[in-house]
Amino acid sequence: MYRSPDDIALLTELAGVLDETIADAHLTSGMYLILREVVRSDVPVPIGDLAERFGADKDQVAQLCSHLALEELLVVRGTGMERTPVAIARVNDIEQRANEAIRAFVLDRPHSPTVYGLVAAMQSGRFTVNDLIDFINGTDEDDDTADA
Repeated sequence: MYRSPDDIALLTELAGVLDETIADAHLTSGMYLILREVVRSDVPVPIGDLAERFGADKDQVAQLCSHLALEELLVVRGTGMERTPVAIARVNDIEQRANEAIRAFVLDRPHSPTVYGLVAAMQSGRFTVNDLIDFINGTDEDDDTADA
């Protein structure tokens, strides 16, 4: 999919809106990415797998996981990190708030047809925070959704 420099610039600003939402939830971006990954899994996720997924140092990931465990968002199991009900609620809340903030941010600014389509997809629930991250990274998992 074609990504114009203006679209990428605006979408990067949207990532900044996401970062603000995450900070308002008293998490760092790294903690949120780890938490989101563990929340998506029905089974404990090994720290090594998280480090590999994000191309990060295993010790740094372990430190972030320890912080999340202290906040009672993750539970340390012998096989890895496991989500808690509080973690699921926190991730869902962050994503809802971020989606609302991103829509408001974009609708207040001029934008290209590509970004307009993304906002329309967000409003219909077909484009989410996760899709934004994938779009910016150029790793669209569902090209139909990103083209909406």
